[in-house]
Amino acid sequence: MKLDCLRRCLSFAFRKLGRIIGQHPYYFIILPVLLSTSLSVFIHKLKSSKSMDELLIADEGKFYNTMKFVKKMFYFNTSEFIDQMRLVRIPKSVYVLFLKKGGGNMLEKDILLELKLADEIIKNITIRHENREIGYSEICGIVNGKCYENPILRLNIDDIVTKRKRFKYPVEMDPVTYSYEIYSLNVGGVTVDKNDFVERAEALGLMYFADYSSEEKIQWIEEWKLAAYKKIQNYHFKHIKSYSHYFWESEDYVKFLFETTKPMIGGVIGFVCVFAVITCMSNSWVRSKPMLGVASVISAGLAIASSFGLMSAFGMDYSYWNITIPFLVIVTEIDDAFVLIACWRITNPQDKVHKRMEDAFSEAGVSITLTSITNILSYCIGLLAAFPLIRLFCIYSATCIFFTFLYQVTFFGGCMALSGYREEKSLQALKFTASLENTTTLHESLKEEPIMKFFRDKIGKFISNPISKIVIITLYFLNLSFGIWGAYSIRNGLDLRIVYQDDSPITQTTLTLYKYFTRHPFAFQIIINKTLDYSNTKVQESVEALLRKFESHPHVADTRFTASWLKYYKDFQSHPIAKYSLSGYNMSVKQDFIDGLRFVFFRFKAAEHFSNDVIFSDDGSEILCSRFFVLAKDIAGRENEIKILRELWEIAEESPFPVLVHCILSDMIEQGVIIARTVYELFLITAVLIIFLFILFVPKGICAFLVSISVISTMIETLGYMSFWGVNLDVVSAMSLILCVGFCLNYPAHISYAYVTSACKSPNEKLKDSLYRIGFPILQGSLSTILGIFFIFKQEYGFFTFVKIVCLIAIETAFHALLFIPVIHSLISSCCIKKKSTKFFPEEFDLLSNKNESTK
Repeated sequence: MKLDCLRRCLSFAFRKLGRIIGQHPYYFIILPVLLSTSLSVFIHKLKSSKSMDELLIADEGKFYNTMKFVKKMFYFNTSEFIDQMRLVRIPKSVYVLFLKKGGGNMLEKDILLELKLADEIIKNITIRHENREIGYSEICGIVNGKCYENPILRLNIDDIVTKRKRFKYPVEMDPVTYSYEIYSLNVGGVTVDKNDFVERAEALGLMYFADYSSEEKIQWIEEWKLAAYKKIQNYHFKHIKSYSHYFWESEDYVKFLFETTKPMIGGVIGFVCVFAVITCMSNSWVRSKPMLGVASVISAGLAIASSFGLMSAFGMDYSYWNITIPFLVIVTEIDDAFVLIACWRITNPQDKVHKRMEDAFSEAGVSITLTSITNILSYCIGLLAAFPLIRLFCIYSATCIFFTFLYQVTFFGGCMALSGYREEKSLQALKFTASLENTTTLHESLKEEPIMKFFRDKIGKFISNPISKIVIITLYFLNLSFGIWGAYSIRNGLDLRIVYQDDSPITQTTLTLYKYFTRHPFAFQIIINKTLDYSNTKVQESVEALLRKFESHPHVADTRFTASWLKYYKDFQSHPIAKYSLSGYNMSVKQDFIDGLRFVFFRFKAAEHFSNDVIFSDDGSEILCSRFFVLAKDIAGRENEIKILRELWEIAEESPFPVLVHCILSDMIEQGVIIARTVYELFLITAVLIIFLFILFVPKGICAFLVSISVISTMIETLGYMSFWGVNLDVVSAMSLILCVGFCLNYPAHISYAYVTSACKSPNEKLKDSLYRIGFPILQGSLSTILGIFFIFKQEYGFFTFVKIVCLIAIETAFHALLFIPVIHSLISSCCIKKKSTKFFPEEFDLLSNKNESTK
């Protein structure tokens, strides 16, 4: 059996399918329309059950597992106790930042009085929920039995202004009572003296923690937050300016952005229809195929409706970002329709329609099947990603591409057959009336399409020139070099400062936060996940050495700001009051050490918060797990956050016992940590599988090699130019890059398949012939993709990134398909011919042989 049996079988199947469609076109038009109509009725049920921030955060991986562990082991009920240092994730809260109008010190009487006013405004906001008035007192997080109160507001204003009462930044700890006040979220842009007392502050913030211990309260909180933000935004202060939007509170803004994008779907459909109509015209009204251009877009539209309807019928979750999929499918997935039209045009015009359909489908079927499978495969592998947003995008995209392929070989095939009958009757393309061209001679009817001839005779001749080949290869290596250079410098993670437009309130708030509140933005939780005997002095020394190691990191504050239950418990043992309360306890005995900790130290009101940091066994005989806190220092920007968290994990891994590291932003930082690995793994797996598929369909090693080189080069070049263009490697760009893996194979696969199946014998003639058969469809597809995707263009980072990457992929892929691959194919073929002058290309790739065999 010959190696290309799969290709032969598939080509034979498409030949038969083409014949059936040619004989019964209406069935293949009506049935897809009915199927699409039936599925589309479910579209109205599409809904998103998760917020954008939940979709953007990985739900697997080291940081995610650590977060789950911390949340489970160190759980606290926000209706009884809340502590900003011990929060596991960004809380459901209202956070408002204030700056002095014109800039300057905020610790002035007029400013602080207005801050008090803002606090009263927010606390007095009420909402009506199911005939019940809900205010801050009903939803607030609890500290010591009362609603959380911002520590800056507990200070006397006159005392602050006159400096009779001074407070320390970032944390003020009482060594006697072990209580502390954290000011780092309230005071920003701080100037301190040598004793850490605040001298000046350029920004102030108010945080309102909420109690999210019940589902009912979560609903109240969401409504109350919106009311609070709206009220504070619309209030005109005399001395201060408020910033009250932030990324994780921007769900409504995100929804608004995507809702305003929906109408543009009609625009891109109209544009691509016009583009397809124009590019499907010919120098003959009879042979022009403008209506097939429209049919290709309708086919894509039916596929989108079927896909979204099917997903909705199965109850699949939905994300706002999926609104980009219709744009993507319309501008990229009509390429195969252009290939089918090109294959029709090289069939014999004197043959019957069903015979021409046989030849066209036999010629194009294998190629479009291969590219569709690889596109679907790339998205299916994208389902392995750790991010829900990517998985939702991939499952919808894969389903769309499946339906696109199905409708191209049925609905569009039926339309192509009807167009063939019109052409057979010499009816004009638009008027469907008889044309004077029906009197043309056989010679005229066989006249070649000018644009296809141009690709063969002009472009083919140009790149066949040895000098042109040298220039093209040089350009390829220069392009690849720039890509490698850029890929090494690409930045990881979603930078909140560039997600929205510069004048967006979300961007303004984010910039303010990063500018003034990143000196000590949060605490790192150091969790020792092992049963230890903390009464043992050697264990105590090991723990203290571990903490000192963390404190030695340049982005961790010194030991003064470390919160350690062990340190304070040891200090407590030397306290005068401990002589009575701990009498009878031997601190060198494990059980006495634990009992003194549980029943004495943690019973003191000021030390209660430490009780949340130690996990005891059920019988109280062991400390199973405990945690400590070190304060972050001078962290500004996602790159810094990623780098620092990685370095702290390295310190943890060097510890003599199991240690975990977590912070309030770990889940967001993790996006930058694992996204690069995720993308590269997806690239590698998909590229290997795609090469395997290509060898399976076209078992010619050189073709698989060239296509793989093209795919890998396009990936690298796209990553590199992303870096130069200011695009980060993040969740948003990752979705576009998954498209890169499948899409960048389409054109190289088409041109390689056209080259190896060419009936011509000499390398340069095969080069010209492959460009004649497939060059124009590649140009059509590239232009429609680049121009059409601009309909989704917005200044927001997500849309801008999507447009940039799609354009890069289209340009790079077109360069490889139209120039690089034909040139390399011809050079390799020339070398083979020189080595063995009598060698011909294998008969199994001779298109004419295939046709002869199939007609016997």
